[in-house]
Amino acid sequence: MDCELYATEYDSGALDFVRQHFPVHTHQGDLESAGYPDDFFDFIHISHVIEHVLDPRAYIQEMQRMLKPGGILAIGTPDVSSRLYTWHRWASLLRLRIPDVIDGLEHTFIFPKKRLKSLCEEENLLVVDHYTHNLGEKFSRLMTYQMPLSKKVNRLIQNAFQVNQWLVCRK
Repeated sequence: MDCELYATEYDSGALDFVRQHFPVHTHQGDLESAGYPDDFFDFIHISHVIEHVLDPRAYIQEMQRMLKPGGILAIGTPDVSSRLYTWHRWASLLRLRIPDVIDGLEHTFIFPKKRLKSLCEEENLLVVDHYTHNLGEKFSRLMTYQMPLSKKVNRLIQNAFQVNQWLVCRK
């Protein structure tokens, strides 16, 4: 398959890793400052990004602008409507604490499945698939990752309780 890869990232270490392992065009910074033209990409993939941006609607609008007609957008993000998030919120509230984010990352938005879907539809994207994933093949791959065991256990729990959602849209 002949394709060109592009990566936009703030973290210089992540960009160095990508450059060492893939033939990729890189931009350090945010998506808006990358200056990609209209109707440029056939496929855009973001994983655990949308929950960190200050204006998710503007971010989706920017990706929609960059997608070619018929192009695909795949968004992976936590699902606040999952059982684990719900249990965690209730446990925090019952202890009279403000619920924090389970994984400890600073998220500006955590989307329930219905809200992420409606946001993409409001921006004229056709939702072709929307799902949560469970352990499946991720378990075998996770064991090969070079990360501390505590992080592996955290990821196993998140996947066992289907904390993460994927939304696939077509322009």
